Amino acid sequence: MEAMNSLPVIILYEPRILLRRGLTARLQDEGHQVVSCTSTEQLTEEICLQTGRPRVLLVGVGGLGNTLFRILRTLHATHKLSLKTVVYLPQHDDVLARMFKGAGASHCLTEDELESQLLSLIPGPSTEYRRGVLLTPSELNVLIDYASGLQANEIATRRNCSYKTVSTIKLLVRNRLNIETKSSWVNLLTHIDQLTSLYK
Repeated sequence: MEAMNSLPVIILYEPRILLRRGLTARLQDEGHQVVSCTSTEQLTEEICLQTGRPRVLLVGVGGLGNTLFRILRTLHATHKLSLKTVVYLPQHDDVLARMFKGAGASHCLTEDELESQLLSLIPGPSTEYRRGVLLTPSELNVLIDYASGLQANEIATRRNCSYKTVSTIKLLVRNRLNIETKSSWVNLLTHIDQLTSLYK
């Protein structure tokens, strides 16, 4: 019984019901307590609870739909907590993985890798962030604004700053996420758009 209490609590946010039930059953079979969150509000409450047990946040990206931007902000807020965060993508995508790590995820997997790698990632300390990897709040906001379809002048008005400031922040985001070409930037925004529009 004591060994079960030492296992991390899994906070699961997976909007797709069948995958959520399957992951919950698999993790419970391994002895983990799973808190399955069905709303971003419940997720925020669970993250903010103070417990003595280690916790792991597990987020499925494929079903996020229009909650993607809230999840990015939530991940960013968790980087200061003693909470390991594992995000799993529908398929392999280096740029999306870097974006989620820049937002605060400790690890990124694909759905195909869940079976073979998830259980080995759960124990152990969360990944320490190197300075320069994690996006700043301003960088995350500008990335989300671009991904929402806003142009630089609209972002400048929205953020009460100059067009030049927005362009500089965009350049910083691209540098942090190691996005070297304009086409890679457009690909990232396109993939974000596909994720948000798929489950509206």
